[in-house]
Amino acid sequence: MIQCKDFSAFYVNKKEQVTALDQITFSVKRGELFVVVGESGCGKTTLLKSILRMIDYVDGEMLVDGISIDELDIKTCNFAFVDQDVTLYPNKTVYENIAFPLQMSRTPYEEIDRRVKEIADVMGIRWLLTRKPKQLSGGQHQRVGLARALIKNPDLLLLDEPFSNLDPKTRREMRLFLHQLHKKYRTTVLFVTHDLTEAFALADRMMVLQNGKIQVVGTPEELIHDPRSELLEVFLNSEKNDSWD
Repeated sequence: MIQCKDFSAFYVNKKEQVTALDQITFSVKRGELFVVVGESGCGKTTLLKSILRMIDYVDGEMLVDGISIDELDIKTCNFAFVDQDVTLYPNKTVYENIAFPLQMSRTPYEEIDRRVKEIADVMGIRWLLTRKPKQLSGGQHQRVGLARALIKNPDLLLLDEPFSNLDPKTRREMRLFLHQLHKKYRTTVLFVTHDLTEAFALADRMMVLQNGKIQVVGTPEELIHDPRSELLEVFLNSEKNDSWD
């Protein structure tokens, strides 16, 4: 699904070039829940922005389904993006928010109604369909955001720390919920987080970034037995297993 080879991304800050991603090479398989984890500023969000063609200065190769990102027309790509500050339309109901992507593609009303109710049932939010965003809790708000992203059956779902603003209990619930959703839909998911507990709980495979460089890539089981990264060793040996701030 995604292949990167010696890929770099840069920002220009006060006429100085800052390297955000430094010649990274990795791949994400179709249907995989791939987690990128690292400290703030390590390049996680830059990676997502690069896929979405939001970074002007890049080098190396990044392919999505065999097509270079330089040739991708993001407007026609069936990608979905959810970040930590999900923005819902305040004057629309939950139903209308979820239905919006299908309305924009001029899907027939009967099909919209069926799919909104179906995804709302999966999300456990059908009873919220007539509510407005201001009437939702944090966890409900994120579920609506995920429902709106998933309703168009995206080929690639990009998640940028979507649970970081939630309380610990709700975060645990949403991790389990996302895991169950992925098992059901098998959408290719690229999930970035600073929370190692979250990464180990969710990932089919995970990649640790530090200062724009890849430290290690592997399944949670592989990395538990052979961390190959000082950052992971510190985390795994910690009694508290605190996440990075």
